Amino acid sequence: MVVLRYSSFRFLLLFWGPTLTSNVLHCKMEAFFFVEYIFKVTINILRLRGGKPMQGNRPIFVKITGVILILLLPIVLLYTYFSQTSFHVIDKQISNYNESQLLFLKSQIELGAERLAMSSSVLTRDSSVLNLQVSMLTKDYYRMIDLQMQLKEKLYLQSFSSNWTNTISVYLPDLQTRISTNLSEGYNGGDLDKAANGKWQFQPGSGNEAPFYQLLIWDPYFSKANSTPVNAVYEVRFGLDNIRKMLQHYKLESPGGCFLLTRSGHVFSNSETADSAVAGLGATLLQSELSDIGHRSLAFKGEQTYLSYAYLPALDAWLIDYVPLSVFHAPIVQSRNLFYASMLVLVVLGFVASYLLYLHVQKPISLIMKGLKHFEMGDYAFRINKRFHNEFDYMMQRFNDMGREIQHLIQNVYEEQNRSRLATLKQLQSQINPHFLYNCLSFIAGCAKAGLTDTIKEMAYHLGGYYRYTTRVENQMPLLQEEIDLVRHYLQIYALRLERLDYQIDVPPDMLNAPVMRLIVQPVVENAVMHGIEPKPGRGSVRISGWRESLGWHILQIEDSGMGMTEESIMAYMRRLEQPMDERTGCGLWNVHQRLKQRFGPGAGIYIEPSKQLSGLCVRLSWKDEEDGVGGERPL
Repeated sequence: MVVLRYSSFRFLLLFWGPTLTSNVLHCKMEAFFFVEYIFKVTINILRLRGGKPMQGNRPIFVKITGVILILLLPIVLLYTYFSQTSFHVIDKQISNYNESQLLFLKSQIELGAERLAMSSSVLTRDSSVLNLQVSMLTKDYYRMIDLQMQLKEKLYLQSFSSNWTNTISVYLPDLQTRISTNLSEGYNGGDLDKAANGKWQFQPGSGNEAPFYQLLIWDPYFSKANSTPVNAVYEVRFGLDNIRKMLQHYKLESPGGCFLLTRSGHVFSNSETADSAVAGLGATLLQSELSDIGHRSLAFKGEQTYLSYAYLPALDAWLIDYVPLSVFHAPIVQSRNLFYASMLVLVVLGFVASYLLYLHVQKPISLIMKGLKHFEMGDYAFRINKRFHNEFDYMMQRFNDMGREIQHLIQNVYEEQNRSRLATLKQLQSQINPHFLYNCLSFIAGCAKAGLTDTIKEMAYHLGGYYRYTTRVENQMPLLQEEIDLVRHYLQIYALRLERLDYQIDVPPDMLNAPVMRLIVQPVVENAVMHGIEPKPGRGSVRISGWRESLGWHILQIEDSGMGMTEESIMAYMRRLEQPMDERTGCGLWNVHQRLKQRFGPGAGIYIEPSKQLSGLCVRLSWKDEEDGVGGERPL
């Protein structure tokens, strides 16, 4: 009995749970399994006491425990939903903030690089280079030295005009000469042959030389691509220390880290010592496709990290910013854990209170119920001898007095031996099949993993329509239209699950408005699907048609394309439908047949024959309008 109540409670949570919003589904299921675990522990406690579950119709302990869990479960689910919403809001704010900060840093770096690039453009318009070439050709050495000094001063002025440390040089290929703000390097024609025109290029450096970015501009601009004589080549360099300083300022008071990732795989963070720590992260990011701007979550250094990035087209590199999520989620996680611990304490206190109620209320009632059961079995000598020292002692004393009086009366009054028994045919309503529900929920879970949202919507719609009708019992004579809608939901659910089921419903509109008994069509269709379509390989079909006949008779015909039955098997099955139900008789068709006969009289019921249009069976339901002369419901 306790196991049955546990299954009902599990179904209640499963059926009620999907009405919550979908974005807390994961948290809802975690809370459900927590409550389910507590409920199992409670049942095990009851089983351990006395070696078997408590006897009784609905034990107070189980009811109080269920009430406590039902009251606390919405609170846990709502708080979980609020926590997840807070996480989502924080993550979104982090994303927006990091993106704006990265874009600002990107604009600052690009602005610095652009200013240095413009310094070379300014030099291309300076006549000192041309005058220097003329003086060298004319061998005017005095003027040549003077012009070199002037050009160096201009290079220094251009270099000092930028807040980045840089090197500006002028190459004179005809004269094999290089004039630069860095006097340690000379002319190297091989560097010019490898370099691109007008594009920043990353140079990893060699030996003691630190990595740097280099920009070379030919004058005339297109002289590198063709055979036009080259007047000069202007070079601008800046080291990665400039970007390191900007990264240091960017992450001055912020958690996490930031680094520059070149397309060649080199990483430069805000300090050289931290480069090796993020080198592996940079290699991992390059293996994936990085867009111009974006963000993602990944594991870094053993914890979940939120990473944002922005592409620098001028430098052909990415700015990467990463922040551990625990920094922002820690306060919410701590408050959530404290809340769950408080809920656990409340659950334990609730169980203690319900157990005290069990000891002082449920156990006395259980003894009284035990005595009543003994009386029901004819044992009127049973007496309750236990005392609880509360108000129930008076009830037990009166119970014992009543037992003595009843025993006295039975011993002195003739007990009637022959009692007429009225055979009652119980209407078997279609109950919620847990396996059918679990299979549908498993199908929805599989579609959710595959991202089939349209299929999930369709399945949820038909599943809701199916259970909405089967759980409404206030109207025992609905219209045939409602029965057909129920069957349509059922068939569509199986069509989604089997993916090889076709069905056709052809019932005239005037027949759909006829009142009919509840759940007389769905068991027949279920029988056709379960025993006709599913066992047979390949696609299957179910066809439902209906028509009116004379004298107010309604005929509804269900055909399937299953394996069918032989004539002898059909006749034997029809005979069993007229007999009392036993272990060989199927409950569904027998119940529908008997209900139609009892309600509408002779001629009503089920008739089975081979299908003329399909390869399986044809089950025909017949009934008549009650206002057309058929007697009302017969006495059972």
